Amino acid sequence: MSSRSPIPTATSSRSPNASRNDVLLALTIAQAATAWVAATCVVPNDRQQREWKLVRQEDVASGFSRTSWRITFSGRMLDKPSVELRLPGAAPVVAAGDVRISFASANGGRSVEWRATNGASSLDLHVSHGLEVNVEADLDPAVDHMNTEGPLAVVCTVGGREPASTELVVAAGGAWSVKLFESTAHRRYAVQVVSWGRELTRPLGPGWLRGRFAWAVEATPIFAQTRPSRLYGSGLAPVVWRWNFEPRPKWSAFGELSMGGLWTSDPIPEKSTRANFTAHWGGGVRLNVAARHRLVIGYRFQHISNGNQLGSNPGVNSHVVLAGLSLTRPH
Repeated sequence: MSSRSPIPTATSSRSPNASRNDVLLALTIAQAATAWVAATCVVPNDRQQREWKLVRQEDVASGFSRTSWRITFSGRMLDKPSVELRLPGAAPVVAAGDVRISFASANGGRSVEWRATNGASSLDLHVSHGLEVNVEADLDPAVDHMNTEGPLAVVCTVGGREPASTELVVAAGGAWSVKLFESTAHRRYAVQVVSWGRELTRPLGPGWLRGRFAWAVEATPIFAQTRPSRLYGSGLAPVVWRWNFEPRPKWSAFGELSMGGLWTSDPIPEKSTRANFTAHWGGGVRLNVAARHRLVIGYRFQHISNGNQLGSNPGVNSHVVLAGLSLTRPH
């Protein structure tokens, strides 16, 4: 009688932990990229039911933020729900109720002139799959259906309000003090500041006052007085209340109030303390230089004093002018 070895049965080698890890990975990937529709445009009474969308993709994988723009197109002539066209390096100007983009690839294979407002707008889009497939190998041939064959009258809806954002600012500048109450004049000092802030509200307020409230924390790694004597210090302001006004196409403005502390190598002013309270009010503008990068120019009136710890409260009141860079991303 021959003996047979038992036939092995197939069993899964994956552990429950591996399955959970796959689920977590899928959730992480889903959260890593967020899309925002800046504008949606259609042709009135169009039998082909054509629709163009300008979409911003925000990829925050691995802790880094990368912004890209693309156009998605749908219509009855397609054999799929939609087709998309990437716009590498594009930097649309997005403001309240207004989106503008002017883009052209180096070889002329794709170009976009788009002015979208809520209502009557204009779109001029050209793309040649034959030219662009050499640049983007996986480009869908159906992108040719996006062509408007010259400027096209469309009706647009500018996307819902842009997501609230976080902002990192690195700036430096100089200050000169003025005589005011018990404060001393004729001081000169330089500062370097780093702040991180987060918008906490939707757009609020009427007219030109409309904006968002943000809370920021600001560090002053470098405080260097050059007149009347040399001294050095650093500071921290855990309370920076910032009002970000609604952005314009090429710039935006902000105002802020701050409270914090400053620690210096010698008392400032003289006969005061080395540890002082700080406060400032001010504002500035951000000038758009890229999709998420801004040049920041700001002014603040800064107060430094001991908070009456010594029975008297000599202080320093100064005009401060700053310039730096801002990096924002949606949250």
